[in-house]
Amino acid sequence: MRIVVVDDEQPIMQFCVNVLERGGHSVEGFTRPEDALTKLAAQPADLLLVDYKMPGLTGFEVIRRARQLQPALAAMMITGHGTRDVLEEATRTPVNGLLLKPFTVDELSRAVATVLQGRPLSPPRV
Repeated sequence: MRIVVVDDEQPIMQFCVNVLERGGHSVEGFTRPEDALTKLAAQPADLLLVDYKMPGLTGFEVIRRARQLQPALAAMMITGHGTRDVLEEATRTPVNGLLLKPFTVDELSRAVATVLQGRPLSPPRV
């Protein structure tokens, strides 16, 4: 599976890329949402894993723009801001999953596997 990871924090983006590559996925990581959208316009992906809060665009804006390019794209939000507002926006956008930071290797791997199998993640408790 081809996965695009977007997180403005380089260490978190690289952590996700490393974990998912070890899981056998083809993964590209970006710290700038605009760069990820340019890549998605040129090459389709199976999953977009995107941080909620970034300079310029929110993760939800990135997902909406990415789905204009690829309407069937699965999208999963990662965030350290697990508030009711984020959960409500996740249902409006919608996303296939929401994973709260900090997360472990196993939590990330399980969440991505669940979403790629076409099953939604249970919403986190806030």
